[in-house]
Amino acid sequence: MLAAGSAWRILEAEHDQLRQIVGDIARMLDDEAWKQPGPQLDSLLGLIRKFQDFETRTHRPKGVVLLGATRGRLPEADQLLDLLEHDGQRCDELLNGALDLLRAVEAGGRAEAGGVVTLLRQHRELMTRQLHQEDTVLRFYTAQLLTSEEWSRVVSSISREVGNAKDRPGGK
Repeated sequence: MLAAGSAWRILEAEHDQLRQIVGDIARMLDDEAWKQPGPQLDSLLGLIRKFQDFETRTHRPKGVVLLGATRGRLPEADQLLDLLEHDGQRCDELLNGALDLLRAVEAGGRAEAGGVVTLLRQHRELMTRQLHQEDTVLRFYTAQLLTSEEWSRVVSSISREVGNAKDRPGGK
């Protein structure tokens, strides 16, 4: 199916972007300069915000129709969707926790650097697993469960989101 292939090429490209940002965040943790106010801390905060913005404003909206069309068709697929939703919420919590600690550093306070590193490593592990599940298991279920017409709706929804992203500040 051409529509399914098109949809997954877009989603996988976005997954690659998310993996790249998460990797960039992990590499920044190796330089301890982020533990005090300054350019390294600003860069780390910027990367985390970039990840959050891309994930919530660009990537997630594209999956709404895909996940909605998949839900309720097969108990195993629903279990996966529940897990992905739970993991997505947990990822949000981990990033928000790290941001809270980093904001304290930005304000000149002392935050436990180990706590930041732990939260961001947990986020990376969970996000990496989630993206892999989407690329493999979710792709398998959607290939089995969705009709050509449903794929057409998914691709139309993704196309609208791509158009909307171009209209946002900083959109391409």
